[in-house]
Amino acid sequence: MGEAAGGVGPRGRFETWVVSSFNLVALSLVGLLAAHASGALAGELANFGTLPGVAVFAYLWLLTAAATRWALADGGLADLRTGLNGLWRLVLRGFAAGALIGAAFLLGVVLVGAVLNGAPLVALALIALIGVAAASVVGGVIGALSVVLDAGCYWAAGRLVGRWAESNGSGRAADGE
Repeated sequence: MGEAAGGVGPRGRFETWVVSSFNLVALSLVGLLAAHASGALAGELANFGTLPGVAVFAYLWLLTAAATRWALADGGLADLRTGLNGLWRLVLRGFAAGALIGAAFLLGVVLVGAVLNGAPLVALALIALIGVAAASVVGGVIGALSVVLDAGCYWAAGRLVGRWAESNGSGRAADGE
């Protein structure tokens, strides 16, 4: 029983998988809806095949899962029960994890693009230098916002489960009388 919620055991792996998947799908949907609304998807998706799309999504999911596992390692979302200190700790870890995801994702995409297109090393270094800094900040902000969204979902789920358990408990008490 000494396993923390975000730990390595089955409960920690499940929490990591759920939080990672939820965050990545929510981010992807927001990004796709924004791109669709602006009309940016019309020309881009025609040149982007299924295999590259799945590869990019899988790479981003693996990065998200690894970063989420680290971010939740000290107690998982149950750390929110400690109040604002737990929330701030998770937000800071979410910012750091998001920054790492942003930097690693950009580097991976740039490296693959450079290899496939034969880009010169100087251009790659310049893109990496400027892009990684920007991607880290953007990723960090998204990571911190994701923690706030996760905390809200965790709180709402706790309220719903608590009410459900109370209604089942009161029904069982009536049956016993």
